[in-house]
Amino acid sequence: MKELCLRTAACAALASVAACASPPVTLYVLGAAGGGSGAEPGITRSGPMVIELARLSLPDYLDNEDIVVRQGSTLQVSHTGRWASRLSAGATALITARLAQTRPGVLVTSQTQAVTPAYRIRINISRFDVATAGSTVDATLDADWSIVPGDPGRAPRRDRTHLSASGPGGSDQDVVAIQTTLLSRLADAIDITRLP
Repeated sequence: MKELCLRTAACAALASVAACASPPVTLYVLGAAGGGSGAEPGITRSGPMVIELARLSLPDYLDNEDIVVRQGSTLQVSHTGRWASRLSAGATALITARLAQTRPGVLVTSQTQAVTPAYRIRINISRFDVATAGSTVDATLDADWSIVPGDPGRAPRRDRTHLSASGPGGSDQDVVAIQTTLLSRLADAIDITRLP
């Protein structure tokens, strides 16, 4: 009888652990498959011009692996999805890939260079909110950036932008999609096509 009670208790404990188990967590990366991984296309044998993108900065509460949305004045962390890396690392990789696509003969990289690059780009994102309102999301991104020439005799170029977008907001995938959209638009705003 004692053995039966122990087996029943063990089965009940296992059942309660299984019932409390969380759903599987999905890991997300910014950007679509095949959209570029930050690889440097179009490198010429004579040595390309190099543009180095420093890891961008984000507010501390966002620069982690949590997918965060704002509901009113509170922040909600997703229990079903996470970033595959820190948000700043993923955002830097996405912007690097987008900038590389605009200048195929140039080495655009987020890796620190041993020699002084032709330009260094620094980006500071001061606001990157995704707010939910029912089944939609409204996203806002405020950023400033500088493009600093390797030649100290040339003046840096500084600019800032405010971007916003709305879309469906029923899932983590929707949040990832709208953040990808805003970061892609930020990359487009940092126009490197006219750099000499």
